[in-house]
Amino acid sequence: MVSNEEFLQWYCERFNTPSVFFNKRWPVTIDTGLSTGKYVWASETGGDTMNEYFEKYDVAPSGFDFYRYWPVETFILFGLCTCGNDDDEPQPLKLKMLAESARA
Repeated sequence: MVSNEEFLQWYCERFNTPSVFFNKRWPVTIDTGLSTGKYVWASETGGDTMNEYFEKYDVAPSGFDFYRYWPVETFILFGLCTCGNDDDEPQPLKLKMLAESARA
């Protein structure tokens, strides 16, 4: 069974590399959000993260709705031409949720 500390260590080693411009890592705790909050992932990175997570922790992806956490965003030019339709807000996906699922 994976502990929160082990899960955070895996996440930080794989996905919390120092940023290009500041050469430092973002602050990460077990309550850090991947799809909401201050340091959110783009959907492409979120997809890579989730695919590796499913494989490493042998979690079945069948019940995971990717677009719940990273909804499709309107292309900026289409967004200017719409009649006020807003994009869906992403649901929070936190590291704690992933760690708990890995333990299940």
